[in-house]
Amino acid sequence: MQDNQSSSDRTGKVVTGLASAEIAKALERLQIGKYHTKGGHGFAAEDANAFGDTLRFRNVEITGTTNEINGPDRIVDGTTIQTKYFQTSDATINAAFDETTGLYRYQGQMLEVPADQYDECVELFQRKIAQGKVPGVSDPNEARNIVRKGYVTYKQARNIARAGNVDSLLFDVQTQSITSTYIFGVSFTIDFAWRIWNGDKPEEAIRGALYSGISAGGRTFIVGVISRQVLRTRMAAAGVVTLRSGVRTVASTDLGRSAIHRIASASLGRPVYGAAAVNHVAKLLRTNAITSTISLVVLTAPDVYHAAIKRDMSWSQVAKNMAVNGASIVAGAGGWFAGAAAGAAIGSVVPGIGTAIGGIVGGVCGGIVGGVAGSGGAKMVLDQFIEDDASKMVPLLQSAIEELASDYLLSEREFAELMTEVRQTISDAWLKDMYRSGSSDDSNLTRKQFAYNSFDNICQQIALRRSRVTLPDPDQVLNCVARIAEA
Repeated sequence: MQDNQSSSDRTGKVVTGLASAEIAKALERLQIGKYHTKGGHGFAAEDANAFGDTLRFRNVEITGTTNEINGPDRIVDGTTIQTKYFQTSDATINAAFDETTGLYRYQGQMLEVPADQYDECVELFQRKIAQGKVPGVSDPNEARNIVRKGYVTYKQARNIARAGNVDSLLFDVQTQSITSTYIFGVSFTIDFAWRIWNGDKPEEAIRGALYSGISAGGRTFIVGVISRQVLRTRMAAAGVVTLRSGVRTVASTDLGRSAIHRIASASLGRPVYGAAAVNHVAKLLRTNAITSTISLVVLTAPDVYHAAIKRDMSWSQVAKNMAVNGASIVAGAGGWFAGAAAGAAIGSVVPGIGTAIGGIVGGVCGGIVGGVAGSGGAKMVLDQFIEDDASKMVPLLQSAIEELASDYLLSEREFAELMTEVRQTISDAWLKDMYRSGSSDDSNLTRKQFAYNSFDNICQQIALRRSRVTLPDPDQVLNCVARIAEA
């Protein structure tokens, strides 16, 4: 159990920074930063309907973020789609027609409308066709081939754009599940490989890797959902303005500009340049800061519980774990940015790879390497100042075992038997119980006694299995004494 837990913790620290960066990347592929604005429900509707197509395994290309005049919001299996969500059916349909000419603005595009307004919108569109307002279309029955029923209603779109309601939480749960599954796979692969290299049998390695993957995926899920709710607030939008000036400064140099273009292209999966790249990287950094902070809180919460409620962990251990986790998150996220930029650069010149694939591979590798380096480096430094709780318990345990061996006059064979039982009993949970047993006055004595009592019964059982000893006859003893004296 101890090996499983420590390996899981190690893998979790490695992928936490990568997970934060991947959550940020997935979020910035949405338009969640605009949800809080006037008309933000329209952006939420675009994202929700695009996700609905993705769930149905359709090929979805988001094009609305390019802000092309009268351009489609997305292309689904080759079909161009324009999304309009307004409070009434009349407003929804009228928004698709030019105010001056009265003609349909989106030639060759399907018009996606709220699910609850679909039938009325079809009727209104039929009237527009009859009035000659849709160039190239004269049959009103064609309205059903142009007007498309959205996956969400107008009310659902409004709720998705706001934090703290069932619809927005449900949407966040659905969208975050993809990133969480991805992190589960990365964590499972890393942990499985480590276990095989350490000599575990395949079945044991699979079991341990599943535990690690579920733990990492679960944390990613929680962090992602909370981050999505936070990003709906106006406060989150302010971070972009601050970071944008810094990114622009970096972009003023040739090397910085190239790196920003690479990072933006790797994140979005398509070439992005100029102001669009600067703006996207600024938002990506803002979102990464939010996801990293929430990740640290989620990772630290169990330690705070152990220290404040269960009292099986010291506050110095909480602080040390927080510092190590923080370093892992920052280094992992930084590694993702560096790796994505490098991977995108390599992919752009190597045939058959491409910028998007190179950015994905580079980001994953960079995030993992950064997480390992950050976690390991921080722990190495902090070990010089703060001793782990478990390390403090080991000398007390050793002293208790020595006393037991002395009190029960254990032979070498019996001592080896005792140590086998000790190794099978000791785990992270047991060490926490040992730490918790201590009091403020005589903590070390109490903890040592806890260890002694834990293995006292085992020593008794060993002693009971000893063969019965019969004392020698007095004459035999006297004869032996006499021979010793003669010698």
